[in-house]
Amino acid sequence: MIIRWKPIKQMRQNKFLISVVVFIFIFMFPARANSPVMTEADIDNMKAAFIYNFTKYITWPHMDNFNVFRIGLIGDSKIVVPFQQMAEKKMVGNKPIVFRNYDDIQTMSFCHILFISESEGDRIVQILSKLTDRSTLTVGDTPGFCKRGIMTNFFSEGGKVKFEMNTAKLESVGLKASSQLQKLARIIE
Repeated sequence: MIIRWKPIKQMRQNKFLISVVVFIFIFMFPARANSPVMTEADIDNMKAAFIYNFTKYITWPHMDNFNVFRIGLIGDSKIVVPFQQMAEKKMVGNKPIVFRNYDDIQTMSFCHILFISESEGDRIVQILSKLTDRSTLTVGDTPGFCKRGIMTNFFSEGGKVKFEMNTAKLESVGLKASSQLQKLARIIE
């Protein structure tokens, strides 16, 4: 019996893509099935779902040293509500999610994922300098953020929410994104 590697690899990739699509449609849009227009709340829910799914395909160093998985948000964004709901209901592996909304750079503490809102565009350099040598995945949803040093950034294209990824920045702090996740992203260098 001969087992071929390539078809198995393709099946795994297809399984990943199918699971992401099914998750989004079943859990994020059941009440809006008849509505072709996504609301801002729908988009924020979708971004939060993507971020949660990132935790399955990104590896953080020293995860065994943590009892909780920390997600933070700095600035003003309505994505705070989906993050709070996620922290109440989900876990990353066997670790509960702790969410914190930061008003100021000085109050920021370590988090595994930090969402940087558009309102913080003028302070990106200061925020990123505070995260130097920390294994924090930075996420935004503002045009140009990825080129300015944010690791993952959401954008809209053709009425769909997509994301771009700065893999060099990710790897510089010890984070590793799976090849499956990278295939879904627009890679920014």
